[in-house]
Amino acid sequence: MKKIWYSNYESIKGPLVMYLIAMILLAIPNIFSSTNEIVATILVAFKYAGGLIKTLFPIFVIINIIGKRHEDSVPVLGAVTSYVLLHLVTMFLARQDFDSCYYTSLGTGLLNGIQGNNRRPINMGLFASLVIIFIVILTYKLSRQRFNYGILTFIDNDSWFLIICSLVTIAVGVVISLVFPYAVNLLKTIMNFISRNSANPAALYVYGLTERILELFGLEDILHNGFWIGGYGGNWLDNTGTLYVGDVAVWTAQMTKGMVEVGVGKYITPYYIINMFICPALIIGIYCQYSSKIERRRLLGLSIIAIAISMTSSSLVPLQILLLFISPLLLFIHILLSSSLYMLFSILEIYLGYFYSDALAFAIPGTIVEFVKMAGLLGDQSLKRVLMIGGGYFVVYFIFVWLYYGVLAQDFLDKVNGNLNVKELIRALGGITNLRIADGSPVSMSVAVNDTTRIKAKPLLDLGAYKVTESFFYHRIYFGPGSVKLARKLRKEIKEFNGIRKYIETK
Repeated sequence: MKKIWYSNYESIKGPLVMYLIAMILLAIPNIFSSTNEIVATILVAFKYAGGLIKTLFPIFVIINIIGKRHEDSVPVLGAVTSYVLLHLVTMFLARQDFDSCYYTSLGTGLLNGIQGNNRRPINMGLFASLVIIFIVILTYKLSRQRFNYGILTFIDNDSWFLIICSLVTIAVGVVISLVFPYAVNLLKTIMNFISRNSANPAALYVYGLTERILELFGLEDILHNGFWIGGYGGNWLDNTGTLYVGDVAVWTAQMTKGMVEVGVGKYITPYYIINMFICPALIIGIYCQYSSKIERRRLLGLSIIAIAISMTSSSLVPLQILLLFISPLLLFIHILLSSSLYMLFSILEIYLGYFYSDALAFAIPGTIVEFVKMAGLLGDQSLKRVLMIGGGYFVVYFIFVWLYYGVLAQDFLDKVNGNLNVKELIRALGGITNLRIADGSPVSMSVAVNDTTRIKAKPLLDLGAYKVTESFFYHRIYFGPGSVKLARKLRKEIKEFNGIRKYIETK
């Protein structure tokens, strides 16, 4: 289980980079505008390209994980086919009387020729990716364990895999279609509770928790559709009789008319702290856990870009998915802390909304660009409070990342890691006399030794490592989130040994 989990982390990095590229493309037209027709067209193209990459993110995840796991085109073909098939099954079997946000437009073009058809597949986000990855891994393994006799032996293994993969996908699609109404009703119950008690800070805390969890599955637009532009977020009737529905829609309309009521924007305000303070704190904190100067130089550019993306668009979703794989406990704490912002701003009655009227796929609230434009609406006292809250959360997050990796880091998949005896680790690395340098990172530690033949992979795997690799300069040993703590202990042992040796040599 441990090896599978962390190998998927290696596979998820590519799609996460694609997601960051999507946020860059969305940020450019948000920052710049032009009256030149050609430039304006290019900016619109950037916006749609960014939105398309975000929409296709679940497919990128499937292709990358399955492709790297099997290094074969057949499982990738089966995965893509199953992804489309799963959505088609839900389109024909699932209830179609819920709000449009619970469905996706995938497949609409395929049924264009059917008169009167208005059926849509279920919006499953990354949940569909998880289901397909599991189906493909399972059925591919089963297809390679066939007997060499029977009436179906004329079918080769690859064809057999595609057949059983499709059948299992259809069966799972039927189950999902049956469960779908219950999942929607559960989510509606939560949303109704939040909406009816929107003046209660505790209800807004529930909203924050729900939003963070849905973001992990790529389903946050369901919540945003209900509260940002839907009836759950309230409504406002202007003096011309025009009704505006949803928190963002009301804020945008009232901003246009030069007046904003107290309480409008409560579902957006925390994004300014998350994007401008929390995400940078997490990125800097994780970056500082790389003790190797070479690794730091290599990752410096990416870290700066990620911080810039966070402040001008958002890097929250890819960062949360990254934390899910490298530090699940840190993600859990982040969800609890970031959700508290909704409650805190409600108590302080500080609200700063989002001026927007386009599709949700292009929405990037809480950017520094938006903050600079609308900071004047807060007043001096509220502005100081926002900046103080942001600075406070930055410090808390940064300190907690240091404490987590230095003291609390525990691999939730392996109890051995937390109680690992450093002396046993040193013996597995060839003894203290064999060690030269030990550097840590959030997923692994790098060890430079005098004699590489004295290091054996099996003892390290027995101690809890899930992978051991060797390069020209060092061995990289993957212990998961506890790697930073182990590397610090090793460095201490090496320093003490070198001090004793130096003392003896001078005598």
